[in-house]
Amino acid sequence: MSPTILFQTPYGPQLAGGAKVQLFVSKRFSLDADLMGSRDYVHFSPGLIGVPLGILGLATGEEAEHPLVNLLVSLAAIALSIEHVSYHLPVTPNLDISPYVSLLRIKYAYGYGNYSDPEHIGEHLCFATGVQINSYIGRFSLSPYAEYGIGYSDKRTSFNAGLYFGLYLPTK
Repeated sequence: MSPTILFQTPYGPQLAGGAKVQLFVSKRFSLDADLMGSRDYVHFSPGLIGVPLGILGLATGEEAEHPLVNLLVSLAAIALSIEHVSYHLPVTPNLDISPYVSLLRIKYAYGYGNYSDPEHIGEHLCFATGVQINSYIGRFSLSPYAEYGIGYSDKRTSFNAGLYFGLYLPTK
């Protein structure tokens, strides 16, 4: 879960909330997908549902009739869901700093208008980059972040900051 402060929305700063899934693909790299929403704003990755389905497929892959096919389908579902890629720089065993980049994010600000007209979907695609500080406390994680984004076609910029709070489920 992620309470967030959005600094640049059509109606000024406001509180938002959402959910995030972070999947480590190596010791330092993670693939992240999130969903953030408020009164007049939402952003999400193109295939947010694929990460949980991909993880579920990976977990059941060994028992499947065709484990290789199951593995490939699961990895494809995860790849289609990536919103951003993070690199984790360890500071202490329970703290890391992770800069990230998001090449394709869908942002939707209702106050900008044109929210139901398919001709304007290009105005809602953007690039974002930021940094997150991950603190792991037992099975929980607390992660403040700050990010900057810019629209590909509308060139609108944004700055957001927030705090992710969640469960940390380490692998074997």
